[in-house]
Amino acid sequence: MTAVGGTFESGPHEEGFRVSAYVPDAPEQQSTARPPGPAPFRHARRRVAVGFGTAAGVGVVLVGVAFGWYAYAEKHSVLEPAAYAKLRLGTPAAEVEHVLPERDVHDPPDDRAPAPPEGADCRYYRASGELFVSVDHFRLCFDAGRLVAKDVVPRIGLPGEGREEYEEFAQ
Repeated sequence: MTAVGGTFESGPHEEGFRVSAYVPDAPEQQSTARPPGPAPFRHARRRVAVGFGTAAGVGVVLVGVAFGWYAYAEKHSVLEPAAYAKLRLGTPAAEVEHVLPERDVHDPPDDRAPAPPEGADCRYYRASGELFVSVDHFRLCFDAGRLVAKDVVPRIGLPGEGREEYEEFAQ
Protein backbone atom coordinates (compact mmCIF):
# COMPACT_ATOMS: atom_id res chain seq x y z
CA MET A 1 0.00 0.00 0.00
CA THR A 2 2.79 2.44 0.82
CA ALA A 3 4.27 1.66 -2.59
CA VAL A 4 1.41 3.57 -4.23
CA GLY A 5 1.34 6.46 -1.75
CA GLY A 6 -1.15 5.10 0.79
CA THR A 7 -0.99 4.75 4.57
CA PHE A 8 -1.84 2.06 7.08
CA GLU A 9 -2.18 2.50 10.84
CA SER A 10 -3.37 0.19 13.56
CA GLY A 11 -3.31 0.12 17.33
CA PRO A 12 -5.28 0.44 20.58
CA HIS A 13 -7.90 3.15 20.67
CA GLU A 14 -9.96 4.09 23.73
CA GLU A 15 -11.49 0.77 24.89
CA GLY A 16 -10.86 -1.11 21.68
CA PHE A 17 -8.70 -1.37 18.67
CA ARG A 18 -8.52 0.82 15.54
CA VAL A 19 -7.39 0.07 11.99
CA SER A 20 -7.08 2.88 9.46
CA ALA A 21 -6.10 2.57 5.82
CA TYR A 22 -5.93 5.12 3.03
CA VAL A 23 -5.49 4.19 -0.62
CA PRO A 24 -5.29 7.10 -3.08
CA ASP A 25 -7.34 7.09 -6.29
CA ALA A 26 -4.23 7.51 -8.45
CA PRO A 27 -0.83 6.27 -7.37
CA GLU A 28 1.78 8.97 -6.64
CA GLN A 29 4.62 9.38 -9.08
CA GLN A 30 7.55 7.31 -7.96
CA SER A 31 10.75 9.25 -7.54
CA THR A 32 13.52 8.24 -9.95
CA ALA A 33 16.18 9.08 -7.37
CA ARG A 34 17.49 6.03 -5.64
CA PRO A 35 18.13 6.04 -1.95
CA PRO A 36 21.79 6.42 -1.08
CA GLY A 37 23.48 3.07 -1.28
CA PRO A 38 27.09 2.03 -1.55
CA ALA A 39 27.86 4.58 -4.32
CA PRO A 40 28.81 7.49 -1.99
CA PHE A 41 31.20 5.21 -0.15
CA ARG A 42 32.66 4.01 -3.43
CA HIS A 43 33.35 7.62 -4.44
CA ALA A 44 34.82 8.39 -1.01
CA ARG A 45 37.11 5.37 -1.22
CA ARG A 46 38.17 6.46 -4.70
CA ARG A 47 38.93 9.99 -3.47
CA VAL A 48 40.98 8.63 -0.57
CA ALA A 49 42.87 6.26 -2.89
CA VAL A 50 43.58 9.10 -5.34
CA GLY A 51 44.78 11.29 -2.45
CA PHE A 52 47.14 8.62 -1.15
CA GLY A 53 48.33 7.84 -4.67
CA THR A 54 49.04 11.51 -5.32
CA ALA A 55 50.91 11.88 -2.03
CA ALA A 56 52.98 8.77 -2.77
CA GLY A 57 53.74 10.03 -6.29
CA VAL A 58 54.84 13.42 -4.99
CA GLY A 59 57.01 11.68 -2.39
CA VAL A 60 58.69 9.55 -5.06
CA VAL A 61 59.36 12.63 -7.19
CA LEU A 62 60.83 14.53 -4.22
CA VAL A 63 63.09 11.61 -3.30
CA GLY A 64 64.21 11.39 -6.94
CA VAL A 65 64.97 15.11 -7.08
CA ALA A 66 66.86 14.93 -3.76
CA PHE A 67 68.92 11.99 -4.98
CA GLY A 68 69.63 13.77 -8.26
CA TRP A 69 70.80 16.90 -6.45
CA TYR A 70 72.95 14.83 -4.07
CA ALA A 71 74.59 12.98 -6.97
CA TYR A 72 75.17 16.23 -8.90
CA ALA A 73 76.67 18.04 -5.90
CA GLU A 74 78.91 15.13 -4.93
CA LYS A 75 80.16 14.42 -8.46
CA HIS A 76 80.91 18.11 -9.13
CA SER A 77 83.00 18.56 -5.99
CA VAL A 78 85.73 16.03 -6.85
CA LEU A 79 89.32 17.28 -6.98
CA GLU A 80 91.38 14.76 -8.91
CA PRO A 81 94.33 13.42 -6.88
CA ALA A 82 96.73 14.29 -9.72
CA ALA A 83 95.53 17.93 -9.68
CA TYR A 84 95.85 18.01 -5.89
CA ALA A 85 99.43 16.69 -6.16
CA LYS A 86 100.44 19.56 -8.45
CA LEU A 87 99.31 22.26 -6.00
CA ARG A 88 102.15 23.96 -4.13
CA LEU A 89 101.96 26.02 -0.96
CA GLY A 90 102.31 29.73 -1.62
CA THR A 91 100.61 29.52 -5.04
CA PRO A 92 98.25 32.48 -5.65
CA ALA A 93 94.58 31.59 -5.22
CA ALA A 94 93.79 32.76 -8.76
CA GLU A 95 96.12 30.09 -10.18
CA VAL A 96 94.72 27.40 -7.90
CA GLU A 97 91.12 28.23 -8.92
CA HIS A 98 91.82 26.98 -12.47
CA VAL A 99 92.28 23.36 -11.31
CA LEU A 100 89.50 23.27 -8.70
CA PRO A 101 86.10 21.69 -9.41
CA GLU A 102 83.09 23.98 -9.79
CA ARG A 103 81.75 23.14 -6.32
CA ASP A 104 83.27 22.51 -2.91
CA VAL A 105 81.80 20.08 -0.39
CA HIS A 106 78.68 21.40 1.36
CA ASP A 107 79.10 19.18 4.44
CA PRO A 108 82.86 19.19 5.15
CA PRO A 109 84.39 16.63 7.52
CA ASP A 110 85.64 19.28 10.00
CA ASP A 111 85.65 16.78 12.85
CA ARG A 112 88.33 14.61 11.18
CA ALA A 113 90.47 17.45 9.81
CA PRO A 114 93.50 18.97 11.55
CA ALA A 115 93.10 22.45 13.03
CA PRO A 116 93.02 25.04 10.23
CA PRO A 117 95.66 27.79 10.05
CA GLU A 118 94.68 30.92 11.98
CA GLY A 119 92.60 33.29 9.82
CA ALA A 120 92.59 30.99 6.77
CA ASP A 121 89.58 30.28 4.55
CA CYS A 122 89.48 26.50 4.06
CA ARG A 123 87.58 24.60 1.37
CA TYR A 124 86.99 20.87 1.13
CA TYR A 125 86.85 18.73 -1.99
CA ARG A 126 86.12 15.03 -2.44
CA ALA A 127 89.00 12.78 -3.53
CA SER A 128 86.63 10.46 -5.45
CA GLY A 129 83.15 10.55 -6.95
CA GLU A 130 81.76 7.49 -5.17
CA LEU A 131 78.25 7.99 -3.79
CA PHE A 132 76.82 6.78 -0.47
CA VAL A 133 80.21 5.85 0.98
CA SER A 134 82.74 7.74 3.04
CA VAL A 135 85.60 9.05 0.90
CA ASP A 136 88.83 10.90 1.58
CA HIS A 137 88.69 14.69 1.26
CA PHE A 138 91.27 17.27 0.29
CA ARG A 139 91.30 20.49 2.33
CA LEU A 140 92.82 23.62 0.81
CA CYS A 141 93.29 26.69 3.00
CA PHE A 142 93.86 30.19 1.64
CA ASP A 143 95.08 33.30 3.43
CA ALA A 144 95.98 36.68 1.92
CA GLY A 145 95.25 35.35 -1.57
CA ARG A 146 97.66 32.39 -1.37
CA LEU A 147 97.44 28.66 -0.69
CA VAL A 148 98.76 28.27 2.87
CA ALA A 149 97.79 24.66 3.71
CA LYS A 150 96.72 21.48 1.97
CA ASP A 151 95.64 18.40 3.88
CA VAL A 152 94.19 14.96 3.25
CA VAL A 153 91.23 14.29 5.53
CA PRO A 154 90.76 10.50 5.81
CA ARG A 155 87.42 8.84 5.28
CA ILE A 156 85.49 7.47 8.23
CA GLY A 157 86.84 4.20 9.55
CA LEU A 158 90.39 4.63 8.31
CA PRO A 159 92.36 6.27 11.12
CA GLY A 160 95.73 6.43 9.43
CA GLU A 161 95.41 3.38 7.21
CA GLY A 162 94.47 3.86 3.59
CA ARG A 163 96.13 7.29 3.44
CA GLU A 164 99.31 5.99 1.82
CA GLU A 165 98.03 6.68 -1.66
CA TYR A 166 97.70 10.40 -0.83
CA GLU A 167 100.79 10.85 1.39
CA GLU A 168 102.92 11.85 -1.58
CA PHE A 169 100.35 14.52 -2.50
CA ALA A 170 100.34 16.20 0.91
CA GLN A 171 103.50 18.23 0.29
